[in-house]
Amino acid sequence: MPHTVHVSAIIHAPLQKVWASFRDFNGLAAWHPGIAESRLEEGGRHDAVGSVRYLTLQPSGFVREQLLMLDDPGTALRYSIIETDLPMRDYIAGASLHPVTEGGQTLVEWWADFRVEGAELRDVANAVGQNVFAAGLAALNEKLREA
Repeated sequence: MPHTVHVSAIIHAPLQKVWASFRDFNGLAAWHPGIAESRLEEGGRHDAVGSVRYLTLQPSGFVREQLLMLDDPGTALRYSIIETDLPMRDYIAGASLHPVTEGGQTLVEWWADFRVEGAELRDVANAVGQNVFAAGLAALNEKLREA
């Protein structure tokens, strides 16, 4: 049975700025502390559905992800993990961004549905929620506040 992890955060920057960081399918390494390197596989584009990125993770590990949906008017995207050395299977994730009209901030919701094999569900779910989503959103908030 799939498990869902959902994290939301307020980013102290306008929607267009935050979306520019999220929609760049090859840009995660520029702001996420858990990503050592990101590269698009042959024929991939940073904004093309179907593109595959290979992420080298900190401190170790890898993930190959495919962009499933990129909705610029709706400021939302979805992607899947197609290969990884992590204990997650059938991983589908997405993010949606919404303007916070007071103060020019952005609400980001980041979620993932997945199964876990060979590990404790609670541990993997906590790692995704805290080390991937929450840590990434905190780092993006810091980067965009400085910009």
